[in-house]
Amino acid sequence: MQQALNAGKTKNLGFTIVEIMTVVVISAILITAAIPGYENFVRNNQSLMTATRLAASIRLAKAEAIKRGIPITVCAISSSFNPTAAFNEATEEWPCQTGASWNAWKVFEDPNFDATEDFTNGWPIIEYVKSPIDDAITSDSAGGKITFDPMGFVNLTAKSGWSASSSSGEWGWTYNSSAAGAGASMNFTITPPGCSGNNARIVAVSVNGTVTITHADCP
Repeated sequence: MQQALNAGKTKNLGFTIVEIMTVVVISAILITAAIPGYENFVRNNQSLMTATRLAASIRLAKAEAIKRGIPITVCAISSSFNPTAAFNEATEEWPCQTGASWNAWKVFEDPNFDATEDFTNGWPIIEYVKSPIDDAITSDSAGGKITFDPMGFVNLTAKSGWSASSSSGEWGWTYNSSAAGAGASMNFTITPPGCSGNNARIVAVSVNGTVTITHADCP
């Protein structure tokens, strides 16, 4: 009798093929819907990270120009720059590059306002930086550099208003406002790979050295 009762019962030990396929289809729909949002999140973070790093170098240059009392330049250098390479501390291995592309850059003492280091008084390099993203940064100036004068202003017209003197290896600067030319602002556009929407960033440097980061539409 017991065997007859048990024979009429069926135990459900797993999922049916219909249930499994339903879960697979729903999962595929959810993943497909989530991918564009994730890609957008990645691009947004890439542009913000790159813009923040460039802005940090520019702010550092301004602060060091004021602190040291000499011009400090930020300029683009070769995209082949290797941040782990050993450097020769007696010569410049990564000279400034002209052009609008900034795949790497450096911050350095520029006592002659000529985008060239002076190694006679020691190591003039403040920092070398490799862009977090290749081929992402372009400037609106083909000059490839920003120089801050000892007052912290952007001075793209070399030595405008300044006269220099050197005594015992120390540079001194005299500012003549009547001889000063107008400074200039400079903008950088950061465009991450596959940029869409407003995931680009603008790093704007004003004449007085203020640096701002804003969203921008992708080119």
